[in-house]
Amino acid sequence: MFSIGYAVYLFIIATVLALLEIQIEGAQGWAKNLPCWRPNPDSFIARSYARVMSGKSLTGYHIAMFSLVLITLHIPFFAGISWGLVKQLEVFSAFFLLTICWDFLWFIFNPHYGPSRFKAEYIWWHKNWIGYVPADYLGGITVSIILTLIAAALGGINVLVWWGIVFGILSGLTLVTYLIFRLLRKGWV
Repeated sequence: MFSIGYAVYLFIIATVLALLEIQIEGAQGWAKNLPCWRPNPDSFIARSYARVMSGKSLTGYHIAMFSLVLITLHIPFFAGISWGLVKQLEVFSAFFLLTICWDFLWFIFNPHYGPSRFKAEYIWWHKNWIGYVPADYLGGITVSIILTLIAAALGGINVLVWWGIVFGILSGLTLVTYLIFRLLRKGWV
């Protein structure tokens, strides 16, 4: 559906969101100290959200941020690209990749964390880890792939190529950013 430029655009969005959230949250992740709406933790919606989000609590802040990102990803449909089910699945697939990139960049850019503190012992809201990676990241990639496979079944193999390009560019730019910030923090650059 989208060009290579779209993947770079996703990375820029992830970068800006990470930097914005650092200004809002500071050292405390997952809106811990923000004066935002939170449902009763025993409510159906709170329990359902926690189940899907690996135990994370639902906040009005996160509803607003995720909604903003989803609205932003739909801009192409309002700018002349015709809507279709395959394209919609691509948008949702891109959403999951973008959120992983945005979350990881938050740790890289955040002066209270950085690359060396991207570990379970420092990050209370990522409760489940698989090796060195929060399980949510692998779950997000899995959901993104499933959505892409459905889109490819409906729209052809080009959807898989599109996903590979988006995933590759997001991963590559994120890795380069990680390496640069790691070197900066060690004083090598």
